[in-house]
Amino acid sequence: MQQARALPGLDGRGAGDSGLTLFEVVVVIALVAFVYAVAIPQFSLKSGAEAATKVGRLAEDVRSAFDMAVLTGKPYRLVFELNSGRYWLETTDRPDFLLGDEKAQSDPTDEEEADMAAAADSAFLEYESLAGEPIIDPDTQTEFRPVSPVVQAKSRLLRPKWKRVESLEWRERTIGPYMMIKEVQAEHHATKQSVVELPGNGRAFLYFLPGGYVEKAWMIVSYKKGDREPDDSMVPYTFKTSPYAGTLDTIGTGEESAVTFE
Repeated sequence: MQQARALPGLDGRGAGDSGLTLFEVVVVIALVAFVYAVAIPQFSLKSGAEAATKVGRLAEDVRSAFDMAVLTGKPYRLVFELNSGRYWLETTDRPDFLLGDEKAQSDPTDEEEADMAAAADSAFLEYESLAGEPIIDPDTQTEFRPVSPVVQAKSRLLRPKWKRVESLEWRERTIGPYMMIKEVQAEHHATKQSVVELPGNGRAFLYFLPGGYVEKAWMIVSYKKGDREPDDSMVPYTFKTSPYAGTLDTIGTGEESAVTFE
């Protein structure tokens, strides 16, 4: 007996057609839309919660650095990489460090600081030679080099040497990967430091003095769109320091809240 054949078109497909029906296409589109509706808000909530946590940690770290300067009697500074969002704590053994009146156009890299220190050491070698020839004590035959007041003041005139603080409490931090420091201006800066204008990651320092003082500063922490590219569609965090309380306080949302100072 000859088997009956299914007529083409009765199941919505032509003979030999293995493609999806219109109904199946609609179901697939609905499933994809459902996945996006669930996954994207969850990702946003995760990134937003992580960013808020790291911003809160940043404020705690400012207060911690302030307390350490007071308790140890040593100056400290936070070093921020604007683009990457990385930051860490450094200190110096020079308790006489002061901010001074000279304003910096930008903060130096590690390589630039090393070059400046080498140039200063070279200059002081010249001062030592200008002081005169060595003097020999006739009784002990001990050689003494004349020392000028400038050479005697060398340790106070040279730039301090800074080193990272490495401890269980203090390790390198980051506010990334979702956020960056868009702009910052501290008391020792001549103008604001911008992630868009500074090359590479760019650096900015925030100094803490042992007398119980963190320099005046304001900072804008922004969501990150790309390399050295803030996401201006997202509202940033804006902060300022409280110099004698040693805190980093929120002063509003948006760049209009940023403050300036002389």
